Amino acid sequence: MKLVLSLLLTLAVFLLALTLGAQNDQLIQVNYLIAQTQMRVSSLMAIMFLLGVAVSLSVSLLWFIGFRWRHRHGVSKSGPRREP
Repeated sequence: MKLVLSLLLTLAVFLLALTLGAQNDQLIQVNYLIAQTQMRVSSLMAIMFLLGVAVSLSVSLLWFIGFRWRHRHGVSKSGPRREP
């Protein structure tokens, strides 16, 4: 059931991206710090979306690694555990 729901969600996101990409085919000028380029709005939206996903996954992964390390070594946020 979880697999079916995740596949449906993935399909919905893909169809939404396809619809938005078809509607946004205008060229825009993107200015970087040292350069500039022209690209389609849909391409810029896809790049920014993927960049957001990458940043979110990185932050979540760092949090999860810290959580597992604290849990494995018995360290809480207030300090190490004391055995009675």
